[in-house]
Formats: sequence, C-alpha cells, structure tokens
Amino acid sequence: MDKAKFRSMLRCVIVLAVIALCSGLLLGAFNILTYVDPLKSTYERFAADTGATFSKMTDEEGKEYSDGSVVYYAVSDDGVYHAFLAEGKGGYGGTVQLYVYISENKIVKVVLGENSETLWATFEDDFFDQFRGLEINQISSFLPSDITTSSTAKKSIRAIGGAIDSVVKYYNETAGGENNG
Repeated sequence: MDKAKFRSMLRCVIVLAVIALCSGLLLGAFNILTYVDPLKSTYERFAADTGATFSKMTDEEGKEYSDGSVVYYAVSDDGVYHAFLAEGKGGYGGTVQLYVYISENKIVKVVLGENSETLWATFEDDFFDQFRGLEINQISSFLPSDITTSSTAKKSIRAIGGAIDSVVKYYNETAGGENNG
C-alpha cells in the first residue's frame, strides 16, 4: 500500500475517532445537565398536588396487578395523605399514569400523569372528579364493564380503571386499608 494513501486513510480514521469521542462527551454532558430523577420528580408532584411534605417513599418497582401497577407509594410526613403513582395497562396509546391521593380511606384526588392517549380532549375537565370521595374499603374494582363510548375511549378508561384498581388493592393489602387499620 502506498504511504500517502495509508496516511490519508489513517488521518480519516483519527478524525472520525475524535468526532465520535467529542460527540459522546457532549451527549454525556447533555444527559447530566438535563437528567430528571423520576423519584425526585414524583416527590415534587406529590407535594405540589397536596401541599404536604413527603420524606420517605417506597419504590415498588412496578408492583403488578392484573390491569395496572403501583410504581411509587408515599405517606405524607403528617400521615394525612397516602400518595401513589400508578400505571394502567392497555390504553389506546399504551400505559396511562395517574397520581392518586387517599386520605381517611377515601380518594381525595386523581391527577393524570404521563401518557400517550389521544382522547383526553374529549373528556370533560372534571373527569377525574368522579373518583373523589369514594371509600377505598368498599370498592371491589374500578374496572368498568359497561362503557358506552367508542372502543378507543374504552381502552383509555380501562387503563384508568386498572391504575386506580391497583392503588385500591395495594392500599387495602399494604398501606393502611381495612386489613391494616
């Protein structure tokens, strides 16, 4: 092989290696600067939604139930709120996240989290108000059986039901429902 050709090829390889190294370093720096810790973000959301302070949180690593899972669970420092980040499976756009707050064995607030659903504009702003005040101990399941709406909306509503159902089950089994005082 000709020395001039070899040098030219070596120079191209070195230039490409430097570009790859610089790109990797820049991407790493960008990741460090923009990273949002999901646990910290959930703490902040719990505090913003309730006005309470949460110091300890349980990472349930997706405690699975048939149609949903509990991702994070926390009790406010004053013991008033049980806060959950739950996911419902099978929505039209995939998984639906909900923030669910329980106080005195009643649901006090449900807030929509991350999701890829396309139909939220068709629901009223107060859609989640229907869950407020429901007694946790007297609920067997939130999964709706007779939904009279489009099949796409049915999937979204079933995902919401799955998320809330997983919260109810977790609360009753672990967090302080009827079986735990």
